[in-house]
Amino acid sequence: MSDLDLDGELTIYTAAEQAPRVLGPLERTASIRVGLAGVTEMDTAGLQILLAARREAERLGGTAEFRGASEPVREALAIVHLDGALRPVEHGEPRSTQGPA
Repeated sequence: MSDLDLDGELTIYTAAEQAPRVLGPLERTASIRVGLAGVTEMDTAGLQILLAARREAERLGGTAEFRGASEPVREALAIVHLDGALRPVEHGEPRSTQGPA
């Protein structure tokens, strides 16, 4: 499993540089753990990157785990009602391997 901590913006303005950072490790391993505590702003482009990572990991037979969501991440997930589907795992919390249908 690859570990990656994101920081700064995860928006339309940074999507072109952030998408390869998030999706690239999936070329080497089928699972990724993405830390979101340092994300200061997130929009739908950022959400698309996270969804693409989860979809690609599942396609490869792995998982994408999101952890330590900052307040901007939690707000963005709640606005589009993905807070349950992409619910970040907090430190020490058991991992769930189930995603939405």
